[in-house]
Amino acid sequence: MSMAPRRPSRPWAALLAALWLCAAPLAAREPAPTTAARPAEGVETVATDAAEAAEARGAQVPKLTGPVVDLTGTLDAAASSRLSERSLELQRRKGAQLMLLILDSTGGEDIAAYAGRVFAQWRPGRAGVDDGVLIVVAKRDRQMRIHLGRGLEATIPDATAQRVIDEILTPAFRDEDYPGGLERAYDALIGLIDGTPLPEPEPDHLPWPLLIFAGLMVSPFVLIPLFGMRAAWRTGPAAFFGRWALIAVVAVAAYFITVPKLAPDLPEWQRWMPMALLTYIASAFAWVSAFAGSDGGRGRPWDDRDEDERRRRRSSSSSSSSSNSSSYSGGGGSSDGGGASGRW
Repeated sequence: MSMAPRRPSRPWAALLAALWLCAAPLAAREPAPTTAARPAEGVETVATDAAEAAEARGAQVPKLTGPVVDLTGTLDAAASSRLSERSLELQRRKGAQLMLLILDSTGGEDIAAYAGRVFAQWRPGRAGVDDGVLIVVAKRDRQMRIHLGRGLEATIPDATAQRVIDEILTPAFRDEDYPGGLERAYDALIGLIDGTPLPEPEPDHLPWPLLIFAGLMVSPFVLIPLFGMRAAWRTGPAAFFGRWALIAVVAVAAYFITVPKLAPDLPEWQRWMPMALLTYIASAFAWVSAFAGSDGGRGRPWDDRDEDERRRRRSSSSSSSSSNSSSYSGGGGSSDGGGASGRW
């Protein structure tokens, strides 16, 4: 008996059709993105992502509404108006922009990093000239920052900006004089942009109790050489001027030995200190040694010898007068002891 060819069972065919229908959409999907390096224009995206991450960690950058943005209400309306007008007047006259931001806190972010983010979003200064200045004050953090555009880095070096902070802003802020400190800082920064340098810093003045104590400590080192000079003068001109010559020789030798060999970037007082110290040691030795030459039985002072010479001259003159008047004599009178006595 002949049999017909056997067909595949229909359940298996239905199962294969179902699997194909499920796999087809998966095969049509786009490949997953890879981590391959992006082209150069992707760097800006990475920088933006980093900025967004920093903003998420710290305080947000507020919207720029004017030259002065005070989020804490530290400045009253009059002070804020004066500072704004100073900024706008500078912009009209020079083109440079000076901006101020006062906020409560940077949220733990470094003040320099936060000021950099604010500068990047506010973009003070002219494009291509980059003559912008940003002052950021974090009041609760007690921190401040003067952020400069690259076009002003030569006009306002970092050391000069630090002087504005140390000499103007910091003392005023410690006294809670925020408007006064900021106005004086504006004057200094605008003057620097105009080409007016900061005045030289005032030297530090020592308190008078310390000056008195230093005077008492130094006085023996000054008085002993002075008395030695007197002793040398009493000994004789040769001893006096000879010691001065010795001190001069030591000073000149100390200069050529020490000053040219020191680093040129040292402060002036440090460059001259070795020479001054060696000269003082030589002078102290020279004048103190004069005490041994003026006394001690080895000779009397030369001015005393001059005094003896003058006495001898007077004595010889008196003797000469006596010898010349030897023919003069009394007339032979007498006395009964009358008269008066007294004290002086």
